[in-house]
Amino acid sequence: MKISEFFKKLFRKQVKVNLNFPTAWESVTDAEFREICSILSIPGMDRDRALFLILCSLTHIRPDKPDKYDPKAIKGKMPFIINGKQHIIKASDIAEACRQLSFITDTVGPAPCPLKDVDRMLYNVPFQAFYEADSYIQRYAQDPNGTYLKTAAKAITDGRIRKLLPWQRIGLVMWWNGLKATLMTMYPYVLKQSDSVTTKTQAQLLQDLLSCLNQDKPQDNEKILKTDTHSVLHTLNKIYYDAERRVSK
Repeated sequence: MKISEFFKKLFRKQVKVNLNFPTAWESVTDAEFREICSILSIPGMDRDRALFLILCSLTHIRPDKPDKYDPKAIKGKMPFIINGKQHIIKASDIAEACRQLSFITDTVGPAPCPLKDVDRMLYNVPFQAFYEADSYIQRYAQDPNGTYLKTAAKAITDGRIRKLLPWQRIGLVMWWNGLKATLMTMYPYVLKQSDSVTTKTQAQLLQDLLSCLNQDKPQDNEKILKTDTHSVLHTLNKIYYDAERRVSK
């Protein structure tokens, strides 16, 4: 895991202060993701304030009151309490740390899943659950009705989770967007097909997918729907890839 380290002067002594935090989605832990989402779910939270609070939360530092210090001593600096001790850190270094954390607000990636016992890459989750959840999260993107997110969570967890806390609601959307972006790199021909403009309903699109897989045996549809998501996407990706190569010849 990539770690950013900052070395600061504390008053007149040289003191080493390590601020450890993730700099990419791949290294964000479940606990860190919960802290991140809890801050982002605060009403009225703007980007810069959120990144600063996330930095403080992940590194366990607490801003100190500036009026306790000589104004000259903290000019261009920020006072903090770290492990119960007073530290003064350059404002530019804090700004750089926040910049390194900006992947949280500015990019999508494989974030942890906010639902307990669900793999961040959705391994061992049936294709039917993936497809149903994706349908409801797409509806939520068009109409931010919390019921859609709860239904998506219910599908992914086989009914184990029916209610979402505020941090889980924003976390579910962030995680899913990152998941879809990652799956697009893994199975580009499947996602390219799904992104095509169409007037078909989700149910009709699902039937099209199943017809590609069942080899004219619709009785196998139920078995396909219960198959691991990645196995289905891998097979579909190969089918679409082979079909595109035949057309291009």
